[in-house]
Amino acid sequence: MLDTDAWDRASEQKQAVAVVQAKRNLAIWYPDIHPIAVSIVAFQAVWELQGLDPALKYQKHNVKTVSDNGESISYKDGERPAVAPDVRTLLGSTADELAEEEAAEAAQKQYGGALI
Repeated sequence: MLDTDAWDRASEQKQAVAVVQAKRNLAIWYPDIHPIAVSIVAFQAVWELQGLDPALKYQKHNVKTVSDNGESISYKDGERPAVAPDVRTLLGSTADELAEEEAAEAAQKQYGGALI
Protein backbone atom coordinates (compact mmCIF):
# COMPACT_ATOMS: atom_id res chain seq x y z
CA MET A 1 0.00 0.00 0.00
CA LEU A 2 1.56 3.24 -1.11
CA ASP A 3 -0.89 5.83 0.23
CA THR A 4 -0.48 5.65 4.00
CA ASP A 5 -0.45 9.38 4.84
CA ALA A 6 -3.52 9.15 7.08
CA TRP A 7 -1.98 6.19 8.94
CA ASP A 8 1.40 7.91 9.29
CA ARG A 9 -0.16 11.07 10.74
CA ALA A 10 -2.48 9.28 13.19
CA SER A 11 -1.54 8.71 16.81
CA GLU A 12 -0.93 5.16 18.00
CA GLN A 13 -4.26 5.29 19.82
CA LYS A 14 -6.15 6.25 16.63
CA GLN A 15 -4.27 3.58 14.67
CA ALA A 16 -5.31 0.95 17.22
CA VAL A 17 -8.93 2.13 17.13
CA ALA A 18 -8.91 2.07 13.31
CA VAL A 19 -7.64 -1.53 13.30
CA VAL A 20 -10.29 -2.65 15.80
CA GLN A 21 -13.00 -0.82 13.86
CA ALA A 22 -11.80 -2.29 10.55
CA LYS A 23 -11.76 -5.84 11.96
CA ARG A 24 -15.24 -5.40 13.45
CA ASN A 25 -16.72 -3.96 10.26
CA LEU A 26 -15.08 -6.57 8.03
CA ALA A 27 -16.41 -9.37 10.26
CA ILE A 28 -19.92 -7.95 9.84
CA TRP A 29 -19.65 -7.28 6.11
CA TYR A 30 -17.85 -10.54 5.22
CA PRO A 31 -18.85 -13.12 7.87
CA ASP A 32 -17.80 -16.12 5.76
CA ILE A 33 -14.18 -15.01 5.42
CA HIS A 34 -12.06 -16.29 8.31
CA PRO A 35 -9.40 -15.38 9.04
CA ILE A 36 -9.37 -11.99 7.39
CA ALA A 37 -5.95 -11.27 5.86
CA VAL A 38 -3.83 -8.59 7.48
CA SER A 39 -3.61 -6.75 4.16
CA ILE A 40 -7.42 -6.50 3.97
CA VAL A 41 -7.57 -5.12 7.52
CA ALA A 42 -4.81 -2.65 6.60
CA PHE A 43 -6.73 -1.38 3.54
CA GLN A 44 -9.87 -0.88 5.63
CA ALA A 45 -8.04 0.69 8.61
CA VAL A 46 -6.34 3.26 6.38
CA TRP A 47 -9.70 3.96 4.70
CA GLU A 48 -11.26 4.56 8.13
CA LEU A 49 -8.50 7.03 9.02
CA GLN A 50 -8.75 8.78 5.65
CA GLY A 51 -12.40 9.46 6.45
CA LEU A 52 -11.29 11.52 9.45
CA ASP A 53 -8.80 13.71 7.57
CA PRO A 54 -10.63 16.57 5.81
CA ALA A 55 -7.98 17.13 3.16
CA LEU A 56 -7.87 13.45 2.20
CA LYS A 57 -11.63 13.16 2.42
CA TYR A 58 -12.09 15.89 -0.17
CA GLN A 59 -9.35 14.60 -2.41
CA LYS A 60 -10.00 10.85 -2.43
CA HIS A 61 -13.60 10.20 -1.53
CA ASN A 62 -15.62 11.46 -4.47
CA VAL A 63 -16.32 14.85 -2.91
CA LYS A 64 -18.29 17.03 -5.28
CA THR A 65 -18.87 20.18 -3.22
CA VAL A 66 -17.86 21.60 0.14
CA SER A 67 -19.76 24.39 1.89
CA ASP A 68 -17.51 26.90 3.61
CA ASN A 69 -19.96 28.05 6.28
CA GLY A 70 -21.73 24.94 7.43
CA GLU A 71 -19.26 22.06 7.01
CA SER A 72 -21.53 20.53 4.37
CA ILE A 73 -19.98 17.92 2.11
CA SER A 74 -21.72 16.34 -0.85
CA TYR A 75 -20.38 13.26 -2.56
CA LYS A 76 -20.64 12.47 -6.26
CA ASP A 77 -22.25 9.10 -5.58
CA GLY A 78 -24.50 10.18 -2.70
CA GLU A 79 -22.22 9.32 0.22
CA ARG A 80 -18.77 8.06 1.04
CA PRO A 81 -18.72 4.27 0.79
CA ALA A 82 -18.10 2.47 4.08
CA VAL A 83 -16.14 -0.36 2.48
CA ALA A 84 -12.68 0.59 1.24
CA PRO A 85 -12.46 0.41 -2.57
CA ASP A 86 -9.49 -1.99 -2.39
CA VAL A 87 -11.43 -4.27 -0.02
CA ARG A 88 -14.46 -4.24 -2.33
CA THR A 89 -12.24 -5.06 -5.31
CA LEU A 90 -10.71 -8.03 -3.50
CA LEU A 91 -13.75 -9.39 -1.64
CA GLY A 92 -16.71 -8.22 -3.70
CA SER A 93 -20.17 -7.43 -2.36
CA THR A 94 -20.88 -7.49 1.37
CA ALA A 95 -23.14 -10.10 2.98
CA ASP A 96 -25.96 -7.54 3.26
CA GLU A 97 -25.68 -6.61 -0.41
CA LEU A 98 -25.74 -10.26 -1.45
CA ALA A 99 -28.81 -10.88 0.73
CA GLU A 100 -30.59 -7.90 -0.86
CA GLU A 101 -29.78 -9.22 -4.35
CA GLU A 102 -31.08 -12.68 -3.45
CA ALA A 103 -34.28 -11.21 -1.98
CA ALA A 104 -34.85 -9.14 -5.13
CA GLU A 105 -34.33 -12.21 -7.32
CA ALA A 106 -36.69 -14.27 -5.16
CA ALA A 107 -39.36 -11.56 -5.31
CA GLN A 108 -39.04 -11.37 -9.08
CA LYS A 109 -39.48 -15.15 -9.40
CA GLN A 110 -42.41 -15.13 -6.99
CA TYR A 111 -44.32 -12.50 -8.89
CA GLY A 112 -43.73 -13.79 -12.37
CA GLY A 113 -40.81 -12.18 -14.11
CA ALA A 114 -39.88 -8.84 -15.51
CA LEU A 115 -41.75 -5.93 -17.05
CA ILE A 116 -41.34 -5.41 -20.76
